[in-house]
Amino acid sequence: MIISARHQAVQRAISDLRRGGSVLVRNSQGGAYLIRAAEQITDKTMTEMAELCRSSPFLLITHHRAKAIGLTPKENAVACSIALDNPITSKGNSDLIRGLIGDLPLQYEVQNLSVLAEKKESIAETILILMRVARLLPAAMTTHLFMPDHATLRVWADEHGVLIVQDSDIRAFEAISASLLKEVARAHLPLADAEDSQIVIFRPGDGGTEHFALIIGKAEGMKAPPTRIHSQCITGDILGSLKCDCGDQLRQAIRQMAELGGGVLIYLAQEGRDIGLVNKLKAYALQDIGADTVDANHHLGFETDHRYFLPAAEMLRQMGVEQIQLLTNNPDKIAQIEACGINVVKRLPLITPDNPHNAGYLATKAKRTGHLLD
Repeated sequence: MIISARHQAVQRAISDLRRGGSVLVRNSQGGAYLIRAAEQITDKTMTEMAELCRSSPFLLITHHRAKAIGLTPKENAVACSIALDNPITSKGNSDLIRGLIGDLPLQYEVQNLSVLAEKKESIAETILILMRVARLLPAAMTTHLFMPDHATLRVWADEHGVLIVQDSDIRAFEAISASLLKEVARAHLPLADAEDSQIVIFRPGDGGTEHFALIIGKAEGMKAPPTRIHSQCITGDILGSLKCDCGDQLRQAIRQMAELGGGVLIYLAQEGRDIGLVNKLKAYALQDIGADTVDANHHLGFETDHRYFLPAAEMLRQMGVEQIQLLTNNPDKIAQIEACGINVVKRLPLITPDNPHNAGYLATKAKRTGHLLD
């Protein structure tokens, strides 16, 4: 399996950003932007960015985060660029940035900020997609690098040890990774609620995130097996958290499939609706002071749900499954799975008991994301 150099460049960009490094994002119009993760910025690194590019950095945040801090982005804006003082002559910008992205209390009048709305499909949106895929907060420090041509830009990047990545490759990254999934291991796995089960591990050829499937009972002989597509929840699935219904749903789905004679459970490594464990726990901290699950995600700059179901569809197809009975309470999941080419012939409800800790969470799912819980 040949992995393109451009796909590998996005992988390396993710690694560079997570360790606090810089990356150059370039678009088809020749624009080049040096970026760093906003949550890792310091006054020193801001100064370095300004000196390298000879222009003042600006902060990119999503429209959700802009609203959370009191800005009013235009209706069609997906992001906002916030101009900052020259970091070479100003101190304390890093504390301002951390306040704007939510890592510190914001002690600044946002009405004094110079803000520019960024449209969908812009390079600003692409940069924030890269931050999210890297499991970082969707916020970036950015400086525009003025270079006359790609050759000059390449020389500059080589001299400073900075990776160049194309915006189109960032946008294609998740789909390509899903298409590269292959079965790499299979074994019998007797479960407490389904003794006749197998586990199948899938790994993408680019060395990225692994997902697994459980094949329960006689699922392989079924035309449309009962199927649960379950996103990882370490706190609920492993620790037995009472804040959500994830662990209960996981075990109830296995029991239901065993009772029905078989089924397939796809377990996607997409923690916290695919914002990652660290960001999920930051959202939990906001819930502790009164935010619901949707508002907590928006406060951090995320969408309500970032889960991506193409890996699940790819795994099902490789197991010979083209149509399913989907165990879910979420109508949107049905639409997303069908958009990935899997035919959902029936919805099977998945009802679990509530408790004093997750009653509000379940009510939010019903009211704000359309879950069918009755």
